[in-house]
This record gives sequence, structure tokens and C-alpha cells, in this order.
Amino acid sequence: MKVGEKISRFLVWALESHPGKLFGTSIGFLLGLLLVTLGFWRTLVLALFVMLGFVLGKRQDEHKDISTWLEKKFNKF
Repeated sequence: MKVGEKISRFLVWALESHPGKLFGTSIGFLLGLLLVTLGFWRTLVLALFVMLGFVLGKRQDEHKDISTWLEKKFNKF
């Protein structure tokens, strides 16, 4: 069995057996790497944009109108 096949089998096993641990470890590694390369404030701004993109994408997936949500959030100001 080749190395690539072993890695693929391991990743499939890890996703099926421990998805939360794999996701948490991946996010932790990515955030640590970003903090080291970009610094705290740039990483924080990037994380905020990622969260905003997630929320907007989730609303789109749920077939909810994004424009009314944006108007409701930003008309407070």
C-alpha cells in the first residue's frame, strides 16, 4: 500500500470516528499558524470576516433573504 493511500484511509477513519477532534485540531493549527504569520490584530480581522461570510452563507443555504437581515442589523445605527 502506498503512503498516499495510508494517509487517505487515516483521514477517512479520523473523519468517521472523531470528527470533532479533527475539526478542533485543524482550526487550532490554522489559528496558531495565522497568529504567527500575520499577528494578533490581522488574524482577528480575518476571523471576523470569516464569521461574517459563514453567517451570510448559512442564511443563503437556508433560503433566507440576506438583504432584510443586513437592513435589520445595520439600520440600528
